[in-house]
Amino acid sequence: MISTRVGLWLVLALLAPAPSLARDAIAPPASVQIDAKKLAGIPEWLKGDVERGRIPGAVVLVARDGKLVMVEAVGWADKDRKVKMTTDSIHPIASSTKLITTIAALRLFEANKIRVMAPIATYLPELKDLRVAVERRDATGNATTELVAPARQPTVHDLMTHRAGFTYFFFPKNPLRDRYRELGIDRVENMTADEMLQKLATLPLAFPPGTQFEYSIATDLLGHIIERVTGKPLDVALDELVLTPLKMKDTRFQVKGADLARLARPLSTDPDPWVFEWLDLTREPKRFSGGAGMASTVTDYFRPLQMLMNGGELDGVRLLSPATVRWAMADQVGGMRGAGHPGDGYSWNLFNPVRVSDVGTVFPGSTGDIFWGGITGPRYFMDSKERLIGIIFIQAPSQRAAYHAELRAIVYGALAGKGRP
Repeated sequence: MISTRVGLWLVLALLAPAPSLARDAIAPPASVQIDAKKLAGIPEWLKGDVERGRIPGAVVLVARDGKLVMVEAVGWADKDRKVKMTTDSIHPIASSTKLITTIAALRLFEANKIRVMAPIATYLPELKDLRVAVERRDATGNATTELVAPARQPTVHDLMTHRAGFTYFFFPKNPLRDRYRELGIDRVENMTADEMLQKLATLPLAFPPGTQFEYSIATDLLGHIIERVTGKPLDVALDELVLTPLKMKDTRFQVKGADLARLARPLSTDPDPWVFEWLDLTREPKRFSGGAGMASTVTDYFRPLQMLMNGGELDGVRLLSPATVRWAMADQVGGMRGAGHPGDGYSWNLFNPVRVSDVGTVFPGSTGDIFWGGITGPRYFMDSKERLIGIIFIQAPSQRAAYHAELRAIVYGALAGKGRP
């Protein structure tokens, strides 16, 4: 006779929409030492926030030891049109795109087609003479700005670690960020990649390469390097290098046709409407943003995270060597801080923030765990020590950090047993 608890989880697995879960069965939480009653608090918490109008809806995924123990959807994918959220709803994932693009670049690194320590101008010659704006003051205190050559040009490694000297327009205003905004450097619908690179070449770097951290359009440039190296548009290159090998069938740069019915949208009253105008994935892009331009589902996005946790392999398909994964996941910037850096016990690897200390951390985890997300609202975390993955997709920019912290509090609080060595 099947116990009530096990029976409940079997029913949930059977009721979940087939398109997103056909490849993966829902396991009883107890089978991976997770307290099912505590885990059940997640959808209840999210439903309450939907009812209070805090978010339109959400999809959440929790996995341990490679087994999915929760894939739940609550609320609305499109509240105005009364379209319910489902587990296969498609979400703009913004900067969660960076993980996918970097995995592709590392595959080309292993094939000796991208050299990580090479200057970026090796692949993007438009950017061969970048300068840094230096302010100088004379004896009377009058300031002038001079463009000078940096000690060295930015490298591919600088792009991966956001130390190349580039920026994002939406950080607090300064003259350089204003120029990014004016020229539309960060946009995807207004110019081709070649046109963007030509405009970017007219702007100074924010700082000498390698000397500071600033979260930036660097991964967009990494994507354009992938295009130059492969001779293919980024959507095709990522499909061949990452999406098809990992069976990520719902991850793409544009949502159109019948799939528009599955597109998750923010509340009409969201205080950050500019985000969804900037990253409107219903438009055909003129250039592909490797740093922010994709849409995905939680079950698709689980797959690259699990691949990395497995040391570069998933379902018998190896994308990266274990040695490459260990290097890519390790701290790359030490104590360097700057705009967009999370701090609070985290540094930066080649993908995203990596936990290097328990000092000052604002949520539970383990040394070496990673997390990140995107400005549209999604967040994820992966803890290799606990063999644990959590993903929450919402469309609420100002809420994303809080939901990540709240999800971690519940998930780690539900872990049972002695944990992992």
